[in-house]
Amino acid sequence: MLTIYNQALGLAALLLLGYVGGVLARKVKLPMVAGYVVMGLIIGPSVLHIIPEKIIQEFELIKILGLGLIALVIGGELEIKRIKHLGKIILGTTIIQVIGVFLVVFVATFYLLKLSLPISLLLSAMATATAPAASVAVIREYQAQGPFTTTLLGVVALDDAACIIIFGIIAAISRMLLDGTLASGLQMFTAPAIELLGSLGVGFVVGLLMIYILRHLHDKQHRLTVIVGLALLNSGIAAIFDLSPLLINMTTGFIYTNLSLEPQALSVIDEIDFPIFVVFFTLAGTSLRLDVLAASWVAAVIYIIARAIGKIGGCYVGAKVSGATKTVQRYLGFAMLPKAGVAIGMVMLVQGRFPEIAAIITAIELAAVTVCELIGPLAAKFALVSAGEAKLPEKIGVKE
Repeated sequence: MLTIYNQALGLAALLLLGYVGGVLARKVKLPMVAGYVVMGLIIGPSVLHIIPEKIIQEFELIKILGLGLIALVIGGELEIKRIKHLGKIILGTTIIQVIGVFLVVFVATFYLLKLSLPISLLLSAMATATAPAASVAVIREYQAQGPFTTTLLGVVALDDAACIIIFGIIAAISRMLLDGTLASGLQMFTAPAIELLGSLGVGFVVGLLMIYILRHLHDKQHRLTVIVGLALLNSGIAAIFDLSPLLINMTTGFIYTNLSLEPQALSVIDEIDFPIFVVFFTLAGTSLRLDVLAASWVAAVIYIIARAIGKIGGCYVGAKVSGATKTVQRYLGFAMLPKAGVAIGMVMLVQGRFPEIAAIITAIELAAVTVCELIGPLAAKFALVSAGEAKLPEKIGVKE
């Protein structure tokens, strides 16, 4: 079988084959993003090995840019005047679903799988993470709009911040349990605080900078250049100072949308996002590992089911308690099932901070990511269509 080692050919394969996968997915009424991911899985190391690990690593910048633009889009959609009447619902739902996921996964891992307390705690914290990329891609593909979509974007944004806090606290507790000392854990409590506040601070400053620069630019291409450059700047700062690129870019988009006189300027991203997202999700598919899933499928299945119960049930209870509509109560949890970027980042942190227990956590988490990357877009489409806010292809002029 042909294996590509040339970067240009590799990028061409990701873009063109990924696009073909998306078109085929749409032919059978699936989200195009599902087709990108499946095609990536097929041409990646797990199946045909057309795209090897070397090429995947060399295209890390595309992942960074894709996530940065997705986070900017989420922040840009959170216009205060549009979401202020949903504030209680978004906050209440986020808190309760995060607690729900943590508790359900902890019971499953500690009592059913009989894993140790530190491992169960860390897996439970990592289960709270939701990957925004798949949901945003499906929202944009089906031009979804309405209170359900706005609530979803708000909960996804807050979920990222909540996940950082919870994982930081649990990491500290787990370190204390493993070492039997208080000092080692207390030192870890500072990390999530710095990450959260630092990310919000950098995002705020760059948001103000974006407002100032775009105020003096009127050409779309010039504005697009600055927006992409600032998204990469945010991601670079995050990498250097161990901050959250998602949270920084979300904050930048939020600040720009709510303080700028031209909040619609961020829509210029629409002009370039399609090919970037095709490569981004196809590349994500190449990173999926069927061998890891096969090696730990029992634990992974229990973990995935527990997380799904926590997400769907937690969103239902949270939305109901917060006074959300029946539609939000029933379907929001399904759109929260995607799991990728944030979780993989946490796996890397576990490997660095907890080498003695990292192997089993990595196996279960990566297996879960593999499954959730495949079913996440389908669940997101189901939620948006069921909520009545997705425009299906025949309604937006797309020929099947």
